[in-house]
Amino acid sequence: MMRVLRVGWIVLLAALCTLLPAASAGGQVGAEDQEQADQYWLGPYFAGLRLDPDTSFSYGDCEQPPGEGGCSVPAQVQNFSSCERNPIGLDSIPYRVFLVRGGGLAAEYERGWVDVGTGDRTVTVFTNEFELMGAALREVHLQSQSAPEPLAPPVYPMPVLRELKRVTAVAGRLKGVGAIAKATHLPPVEVRLRLAIAELLGPDALANVPPPTMSTATVERLRQLAFRAQYNPARYARKHGISKAALQTKIRRVRGLTGSC
Repeated sequence: MMRVLRVGWIVLLAALCTLLPAASAGGQVGAEDQEQADQYWLGPYFAGLRLDPDTSFSYGDCEQPPGEGGCSVPAQVQNFSSCERNPIGLDSIPYRVFLVRGGGLAAEYERGWVDVGTGDRTVTVFTNEFELMGAALREVHLQSQSAPEPLAPPVYPMPVLRELKRVTAVAGRLKGVGAIAKATHLPPVEVRLRLAIAELLGPDALANVPPPTMSTATVERLRQLAFRAQYNPARYARKHGISKAALQTKIRRVRGLTGSC
């Protein structure tokens, strides 16, 4: 799938509207995170804003931007697993990727939207002011921590690491992004992103990761299969004449690349 870079405040609001209904009390999103009581947040107060106890980790009152639909709070934190959400699995290309507080890998997508990968978690931070984002990235921490601590590097599923290895494995013998893109059948913007992430993670992160054996086209077909089957895999399997086990085996090959795990 050719990924499209979404721009503009309206799109950020749309992203918020898409994510908010899935959030349960306490900022937990997804089955894996619901089992993890210790969530990332900004504390009971952040930048003079009170935590809203009736929603996910939202701070301050919801304000409607002039002339626009939707509503956004000044700051919000959401928790995902790194399998559910990571910069390789999303259909958006971040403006930039960078390290935060030691080893946390941050991906900035829109004005006021940053994902931070640390350990097996992805912490999504939304703010409606530039200054708030910088403060949020300094303050975000686990509920069990009394103060912010250094962030561990992200831990991604093997299919994600192998997609990073797809570009690094040929980068040494090919010159330039264009040549790598042609050899891997990836858009140049994808190549740049993966090279940047691999550099930030460091050589040890991919040292024992084997290059992918599936083609880029096969990975994309399996991703689309996973998207179509995610809500009712048993029904999808029956409809297409395969067993549920066989379907799940196919989907596991792209675990971490589909937005669900």
